[in-house]
Amino acid sequence: MNTLYLITVFLLIFVIPNQSVKTNNSKNQIVENVIDIKDFKKILRTKTNVLVCFTSSMKQSANLIKVFKEAAVVIKGQGTMVLVDCASEAKKICKKLKVNPEVYVLKHYKDGEFNKDYDRKETVQSMVNFMRDPTGDLPWEEDAAASNVLHIPDAASLAKFLRKESKPILIMFYAPWCGFCKSLKPEYATAATELNGEAILAAIDVNRPENAVIRTQYNISGFPTLLYYENGHLKYQYEGDNTKAGLVSFVRNPQEPPPKIKEPEWSDTDSEVVHLSSNSFDPVIKEEASVLVMFYAPWCGHCKRMKPEYEKAAAVMKEDKIPGMLAAVDATKEQAIATRYQIKGYPTVKYFTYGEMKFDLNVRDAPKIVEFMRNPKEPPGPPPREISWSEEPGSVIHLNEESFKPFLKKKKHVLVMFYTPWCGHCKKAKPEFTKAAEHFKDDPKVEFAAVDCTVHQMLCNANDVKGYPTIKYFSYYKVEKQYSGGRTEDDFVRFMNDPDQPLLPKVKKAIIDEWLKEKSVLHLTDNTFSSEINSNEPVLVMFYAPWCAHCKRMKPDYTKAAEQLKEEGVRCKMAMIDCTTNPLIAEEYAISGFPTIKLFKNGKYVEDYRGSRTQDALKSFLKSHSGGNTKDEL
Repeated sequence: MNTLYLITVFLLIFVIPNQSVKTNNSKNQIVENVIDIKDFKKILRTKTNVLVCFTSSMKQSANLIKVFKEAAVVIKGQGTMVLVDCASEAKKICKKLKVNPEVYVLKHYKDGEFNKDYDRKETVQSMVNFMRDPTGDLPWEEDAAASNVLHIPDAASLAKFLRKESKPILIMFYAPWCGFCKSLKPEYATAATELNGEAILAAIDVNRPENAVIRTQYNISGFPTLLYYENGHLKYQYEGDNTKAGLVSFVRNPQEPPPKIKEPEWSDTDSEVVHLSSNSFDPVIKEEASVLVMFYAPWCGHCKRMKPEYEKAAAVMKEDKIPGMLAAVDATKEQAIATRYQIKGYPTVKYFTYGEMKFDLNVRDAPKIVEFMRNPKEPPGPPPREISWSEEPGSVIHLNEESFKPFLKKKKHVLVMFYTPWCGHCKKAKPEFTKAAEHFKDDPKVEFAAVDCTVHQMLCNANDVKGYPTIKYFSYYKVEKQYSGGRTEDDFVRFMNDPDQPLLPKVKKAIIDEWLKEKSVLHLTDNTFSSEINSNEPVLVMFYAPWCAHCKRMKPDYTKAAEQLKEEGVRCKMAMIDCTTNPLIAEEYAISGFPTIKLFKNGKYVEDYRGSRTQDALKSFLKSHSGGNTKDEL
């Protein structure tokens, strides 16, 4: 009896509670307990839409994790949510990825590559919206500028709102991808602010799958559609100007829009353009030696703009007796012809000879159409695919996520250029870097390597690449430092011959002296830097290279801002430091591009300046950090 009693108690205490835990865990849709970098990379390889929460304190992140888990339940099947505890066994993952959250940070990965840091509201709905479209624009309901627009989530909320609200209502039915909607949004938001208290301007995204029923229920056939309601009843459809003034005027004095005048069909207007139908298309085309056919849709804006040009070209051809025919087909009516020729956009222009389609043509203005019909020739095809750097012959080694670390661990001296194919500075540096690599092709201790950051984004992010090109020196992967020297063949060769020597690119003394002539700013050196920035006044420092074109363009605005701030008595300092002659400070602050501008106060770094490089913007920035204080006049 005692034995049976003890077994029963054991079951009640241990087994039943464990069963309930399993049930709760079954509702948990986030991926936890990832402690190995290989498992983490496997998730990125196998999942296309991943949001990762890196945390250094599960306790301090409790509220965020609760929201994170709730969002994961909603987007199940559409995305993957991963929780990584950097304070536990997973700290190796965080170290490997160079993620060091103060409390937590959310990072998004798309198709196996880092996409962006999560920068939306920390709410379930915001996370769900983000995961449904992680590369899209900020949802309108999260835009602070649209705070006075009432955002309605679904059909049930819309019906309830119309039933209960007594104020006049204007509702915008929109789709996030719609260009006209995007241009109307800021006007609509400012109108909502002005009409706040008088009327309600609402909006609903009918592109969401759950809102598809609204399109049928409210007869929404295009975007944006604006409907005006009073006491829950539809009064008018707004068809006025898409401006704040037009919207405000209408809401304050709502009126039925004037009846639309139906535009005549193009085929009913007089012109020299021949309009073809399914019955006439083949007989006409087969008889003509030279025919240009414009496939169009009556509602298409681009078609409407091209139509008068096409008619003008047809008239010129008749007057100048140019052989050939300009024809048009309404692709929305003659769908069989449009399908046969795979018409997917409007207008599409195709050239025919005796019934045979020869090629597509991209011409929309009368002179070019006429010029083509005088001497119809097939336009040149697209340019050949540009060969990627990795496909070019040379001694530069191209690295990826798998080869990067193993390769660097085996080499004593490696100079790595992190680049993008579209970057102008990268294109300029590439041939110099390639030629420099040839100097060391027979030296097994020295290598030149490159990483394409458009392909290996995660690798570039892990190496803190903020701009292009970023060039770094590695020794056995233990030593790493920024390269901030010149970008010529000689500069690279000189550096790799003795990487421990300070970077001193060859710059003409006259160019250096030209910079030092500026008396309105402080000129800092490796020796004076620390003492000069150790000031209770904010100190803005421009890290530059005398040969840098961007620096040269910025210099006049920078010095003028310094002069004007001094005249106005603002308590601040503006300084410059030449990184080519002061490599120690350049290396200490990891300067990888020019100009780099940093703010200091009391000898400590505050932030980077990322604003416009104009004197007004610089002055405004410094005034905001000086508290607007001016020096007392004696």
